[in-house]
Amino acid sequence: NLDIPFTSFDVQRIDIEKEGVSSKYGAGAFSGSANFIIKKPVKRKLILNTEFGENALFGQGVSFSQPYKDFLTRISFENKVAKAARPNTDFQYKTASAYLERDFGDALFDSLFGYQKKDFGADSFYSNLFPEEEEHTETIFTKTGVENKLDLGTLKNSVYFRRHRDKFILKRNSPTPVNYHTTYVYGLNSQINIPFSLGDLLLGLDAGKDQINSTNLGSHERLFEAGSTGFVLKPIKGWDAECRFRVDNYQKWGSQESYNLGLGYDVIPESLKLKSSFSRAFRIPSFTELYYSDAANRGNAELKEETSDNFRVGFDYKNEKIAFGLEGFLRRGRDLIDWTRYSENDVWQATNLGSVDFKGIEFSAKFKPYLNLTYTYMEADKGQSGFLSKYALDILKHQLLIGLNQKVLGLNFNWQFSYNQRYYGDTYFVGNLYLGKKIAKRDFTLEPFVRIDNFSNAKYTEVGGVLTPGRWIKSGLRLEW
Repeated sequence: NLDIPFTSFDVQRIDIEKEGVSSKYGAGAFSGSANFIIKKPVKRKLILNTEFGENALFGQGVSFSQPYKDFLTRISFENKVAKAARPNTDFQYKTASAYLERDFGDALFDSLFGYQKKDFGADSFYSNLFPEEEEHTETIFTKTGVENKLDLGTLKNSVYFRRHRDKFILKRNSPTPVNYHTTYVYGLNSQINIPFSLGDLLLGLDAGKDQINSTNLGSHERLFEAGSTGFVLKPIKGWDAECRFRVDNYQKWGSQESYNLGLGYDVIPESLKLKSSFSRAFRIPSFTELYYSDAANRGNAELKEETSDNFRVGFDYKNEKIAFGLEGFLRRGRDLIDWTRYSENDVWQATNLGSVDFKGIEFSAKFKPYLNLTYTYMEADKGQSGFLSKYALDILKHQLLIGLNQKVLGLNFNWQFSYNQRYYGDTYFVGNLYLGKKIAKRDFTLEPFVRIDNFSNAKYTEVGGVLTPGRWIKSGLRLEW
């Protein structure tokens, strides 16, 4: 669902941070971050994947990795197409990527290129007033970096570029206006890590530019520069700490400060740890929020930046058989940006909400090696009422996630269950099942599989007014050698 031009073959893992980390990643990490860690092609490998299922689903994928002396390379491709699970939800997407790494001894060079094309029906996504929306997007992304080992420390420099084209049709098969948008994001980043006896000193510089050319939004651009510093303390008598401070400067919104402080203490080394953190984060309005306007949505050029103060405190415990943790959190939002309206017949209006506090608890447990569960409770206190929120206040009040891995008669069962109660909306239960059988011989692996998404056939929405698909049965085959 994301406009991220990587394939599933490229991603090693996704690191999730659950609080604002603008001090680390800038304005985009307002309420957390998902950091995609790219897999290194350290072994010669060919992977073929095919998938088919209900709603005329058909997908293929291929990835080839080839290490050679100091070179590491990988090329990957995925294609998937399906008819509508519900009216006007058909889709087709193509994704291709290439990765290159070269080790020069005292310098490590890497480059990543990605391309993605998506065509899909966007039933009611932008407004329930127009259930026959259609969209076509094309994304190109490239990032190149060099890591140097210096006497002073480790220096990392990188440059990046992203172009995103978007064709949006408000009403399919109708002579309604068509909007064309092209956005460009490019910039550079430099960071040095200087080791000391007590820990590591971090210094960073960023600069970039966002630009849009649109038949609806017009032509706009904005520059930013940022400087950051931080310190990661080595464990001392059970204590560890990390602090960061960053200043971003934007043309319209001026200087924006963000920071974080994390502190931990090992009550029982390797078993029981107390932890806490405090951070300030910010986000500037997107071009869409500022300038977009159609029959169902209206932007607001006077929007202010949104900010938040984030607090978390809790503990983690683990031993050989079990691991669990408990955290309490509070996010105090100021001038939060959202699309609001007073009734379902009104257009969505981009606005600053004012003050909104989000608070709750999160409990997680892992019973090795089969069972994982997470429970989260959250509530929102806002200073205003009497309106509908499209995103910011459409939160889950209760969520229970359970993951269970089983092996029965040589078959691998992966069960995922979720119980969800929305703050303003429905309560629903969603279950997913993956069933596979790995057949391995020497360097060759064959894995036929069946996947049932939403086997409970729950009817629910995650974005206001947009129903998700019901039960969807899929099957396929993965070959690797």
